[in-house]
Amino acid sequence: MKNKIILIVIQVVLVLAAAGGTWWFTRPDAPEPVPAEGEEAADAANKPLAKPEYISISPSFVVNLQDTRPMRFLMVEVELMSRQTGAKDTIEEYLPGIQHGLNMLFSAQTQETISTAEDREKLQQASADKVNDLLESEGQERLVDAVYFTKFVVQ
Repeated sequence: MKNKIILIVIQVVLVLAAAGGTWWFTRPDAPEPVPAEGEEAADAANKPLAKPEYISISPSFVVNLQDTRPMRFLMVEVELMSRQTGAKDTIEEYLPGIQHGLNMLFSAQTQETISTAEDREKLQQASADKVNDLLESEGQERLVDAVYFTKFVVQ
């Protein structure tokens, strides 16, 4: 009689283990945990960036610098970089306005405001902001991720 009870208990345990295993491996996937704010930034930093697209603005900008004696000139060749698809077509559509805005920005500079590398980096950022502001004013999204000066001559 005692052996019979032990066999029944073992059979019940095996049936429960089989049912539990079946449930475990066939259950629906649990929802992914919501990452904390810092984890989202880390995940975004680990994602590969889209391939950059470079848009050359030609001709070069040649402007007079403000407040200089003798008169000085600035010549700048500009490349815009975007990682968004279709940016080149949109930028080319608004190119006359972009050229005008950059021309006004460059002609407002003085010898002192572009004399150091740090000053030129500030001008690069101001150029990107100028282009993006113009695009936003036309109902477009901010497409320019960076502005590069491929030639920068003060004479």
